[in-house]
Amino acid sequence: MPLVVTTSIINKKTYLMTFIAWAIIITDVIFGTFFDALGKPLTSSFGVILFITMSITVFFAGLYALRDYMVALRKDLEAPSFFNRLYKATPIFLYALLVIFGAIIVEMVLFSQYSTYLLILLLLISAVAILFFGFRTYKFLSWFNLSVNKRHNIMILAFAVSSMLLCISTTVAIALDIKELVVSRPPSIDPNFPASNSMASRHLSRIELIIHLYGFLVPQVTAIAIAEIVGVAFFLRYFKDQIGRATFWTLIILPPVLFLTGVFGPQFLKSTGSEFVYMESQFLIFRVIGTAGWVAADFVIAYAYILVAKTLGRQITSSRNKIINYLIIAALATILISPTTNNWITNNSYPPFGAIQRAFLVLASFLFSIGIYSVALSVAQDSELRHLARKYVKEYALLDTLGNAQENAEIMRKLVKLIHQHADAMEKETAVESPMLDDNEVRQYIDLVIRETRGKKDDRTVGA
Repeated sequence: MPLVVTTSIINKKTYLMTFIAWAIIITDVIFGTFFDALGKPLTSSFGVILFITMSITVFFAGLYALRDYMVALRKDLEAPSFFNRLYKATPIFLYALLVIFGAIIVEMVLFSQYSTYLLILLLLISAVAILFFGFRTYKFLSWFNLSVNKRHNIMILAFAVSSMLLCISTTVAIALDIKELVVSRPPSIDPNFPASNSMASRHLSRIELIIHLYGFLVPQVTAIAIAEIVGVAFFLRYFKDQIGRATFWTLIILPPVLFLTGVFGPQFLKSTGSEFVYMESQFLIFRVIGTAGWVAADFVIAYAYILVAKTLGRQITSSRNKIINYLIIAALATILISPTTNNWITNNSYPPFGAIQRAFLVLASFLFSIGIYSVALSVAQDSELRHLARKYVKEYALLDTLGNAQENAEIMRKLVKLIHQHADAMEKETAVESPMLDDNEVRQYIDLVIRETRGKKDDRTVGA
């Protein structure tokens, strides 16, 4: 199986540009996570050149990839009005962030300093991500409440919980970061400013430390390591035999265990419930484990979507092509979202490492919200339509007889019409096109249900 699945819109160049952006963002995260060990080279002239190079490259790659994603979504998705406005505004937000980075670079080159207010403006723009997460939460919960088979839609509920937790953690992080930059940082940062990634350098009160731990860290980790993985586990359960049960459970369990161990292991070892001790030097190995864990978890989730896209690629129809586009966007968004939710921007290093990851939260949250939302609802709608097909076949018992062929054909047309009507209603409600809209697909599935029904009856007859 190839590592990537492409379409006429999302091609290998899109993958390449996305991975370049991811590599730079993850590098920015690593600089923040291990700043106490790497700090000195990063605050030199080499660090300035590196920051400029990373900034230019990540914006070029990100905007290039966004162009292809926007084409795919514009072609395949009829967005509701609220999201349509955000959809159209996303490139504007990115260009505004590009201007901010340009101003920071100019200030560093000309004046050997940069304005703290530029970072505050960056954080305010990145707060748009809260709207994306909120939209994702609302739409998933709405769909879950409307679903006929709630017990079978745990996947939808898990994704709703994940996005709600990310909404909470992002709100708390941005609020605390802005407060710190306004209250505890000078108007300008120069090479002499003492940068640090320790919690002590953030000048948080005891209450703020508790809020940071339980309002930012715990929701963020729970969203990625538990809720999102649960959703993916339900999503992948149909492919368990294909990838092997042992591989399936290893992929589902190992990354979140590593992530949770790395992040919360130090808390248990030091037995503290209010202080975040993850960044203390004696727990460096836990930072390595935690970073490896959440990167692995991201790629497991991305692998899940690519696997399903590959499977659907063997059954190409116009509707399947649309879902494949959604799946690819969901996969690539997944590897982007986790690193961008880190908040190392208040390290206030010179140059401002940590700003890149925060700036790309807008792009990541946009793709994360719409990609996974479209995938999950497409799958859920497919399941619901199949459930209706079974229901209608039972109601129209004449289809299970060898009666008049013309009568059966007329009933079949009624069934197809009813399923289409329900699919159209779901499309209007969710703004996502159903994967099972082709007449032939619907008829084939109804035939399959009839054969299954007959087989069960034959088995009961034989048993009697």
